[in-house]
Amino acid sequence: MLPEKKGDDFMPKRHRADAVDAYAPDGSEIRNLVGRTQGATRLSLAEALVPPGQHTGKVYHQTVYEEVWYIVRGSGIMHVQAPDASDEEVFDIAPGDAVLILPRHGFWVQNTGADDLVVLCCGSPPWPGDDEA
Repeated sequence: MLPEKKGDDFMPKRHRADAVDAYAPDGSEIRNLVGRTQGATRLSLAEALVPPGQHTGKVYHQTVYEEVWYIVRGSGIMHVQAPDASDEEVFDIAPGDAVLILPRHGFWVQNTGADDLVVLCCGSPPWPGDDEA
C-alpha cells in the first residue's frame, strides 16, 4: 500500500539518477533514491559511492536513529566506534554484507578494492540534511 499523497511532489517511484545529488558529510558521493521528497516519513534510501583508494571521513549521526549499509559493489574496510569505546571495531566488507550503524556510533569506510565501493544506505528517520553528521 502506498502512503497517502502529500502534495504535488509525491512520487511513489524514482529511478536512480546518473548525476550525483550531493556529497555526504563524510565525503561520499550520494544519489538520493527515496526520501522526504518522495513522501517517505520514517526512512530514507540513498546510494553512496566511494572511489578506489579513497576513504570517507569519520562521522557521528545526530538524529538518525539507525542506518543500515548494504554493500552492492566493491570491497573495503569498515570502522565503527561505539560511544563508550576507546577503540574502533574494524572489519572487511564486500558485496552482500549488511552493516547496522547504531545511534551515536562513529563510522567511516575505506575503499580497498580496484572498483567503486557502492553502498545502499537506509536510515530512519529520513536524512534531515547536512547538519546531521
